[in-house]
Amino acid sequence: MEKVIQSPAAATAKTAPIEPPATVPTAKLPAGRARLIWWTAAVLSLAILLITAWLQIPGFRTHVEEVPATFYYFLIAGFIFAMIDGAIGMSYGITSTTFSLSMGIPPASASTAVHISEILSNGIAGWMHFKMGNVNKKLFKMLIIPGITGAVIGAYLLSSLEHYSTYTKPVVSLYTFILGAIILKRAINIKRKASAGESHKKIKRIGILGFFGGFIDAIGGGGWGSIVLSSLIAGGRHPRFSLGTVKACRFFIAMLSSLTFVTVLSHVHWDAVVGLVVGSAIASPIAARVSNKISAKTIMLAVSVIVMLASVKSIYGFILKML
Repeated sequence: MEKVIQSPAAATAKTAPIEPPATVPTAKLPAGRARLIWWTAAVLSLAILLITAWLQIPGFRTHVEEVPATFYYFLIAGFIFAMIDGAIGMSYGITSTTFSLSMGIPPASASTAVHISEILSNGIAGWMHFKMGNVNKKLFKMLIIPGITGAVIGAYLLSSLEHYSTYTKPVVSLYTFILGAIILKRAINIKRKASAGESHKKIKRIGILGFFGGFIDAIGGGGWGSIVLSSLIAGGRHPRFSLGTVKACRFFIAMLSSLTFVTVLSHVHWDAVVGLVVGSAIASPIAARVSNKISAKTIMLAVSVIVMLASVKSIYGFILKML
């Protein structure tokens, strides 16, 4: 009987374990494209749902037709202003207040709508800054009580003068004009670097700054960040800790001033309030993406010009009525 001699390669092929066929890796979508697809699908689903309800449910159609048109105006405005705020980190309060005044909303009601719509967004922002360690606890304690006190007093005074809105409106418009000029100045100097060896005099009277910022914010519907944050940074404090602390304080100031407005005012323009809340909430998920696409300097220039023109229009209208 002949002995079959196998080659080493054949022996190895018999004894080697059989490996499973390699799986073809599945292609994964980039994270940004996946979010865009999910966001588009959600918007389309909501649109289909609303159209179906409009066509099939008569009660829903009647309810929608009864909603004041101002709600939709403020919804669109809230979306745009939240997008601007997401792009440059400021101007939501001033743009919302200027728009509200131009729509005939009295100053106290305008400030109420702005502050209520800011509670949720500032609460989330303040919590995130706290979790990231950006809140200076000592600075927070020095700002929070004076800031709340000034905001409550300002809200109470503005609400008490609601019947004299004809006279308070041009005052608030003058304030918004000044803030518009400040934004314009920042836009012009946005790329200017601080000179080497520049020294800053550190602000020591934090309580007075917080009280003044809270008071003016309640009176004018905005300005807490523009006044307090810019003063702290200009005084040599760390920008990151200043921003986190100011954002954390802003939540409590918006909440307490809103409570004061709602308690004192006999009538609140809830169509404006809800419109701003819904519009800004819709803009929140996509504001950060837009911030990377548009020049901050361009947006700040546009905002400052619009705010200043609208303020001048309001002041000019008051002067014509008085003459």
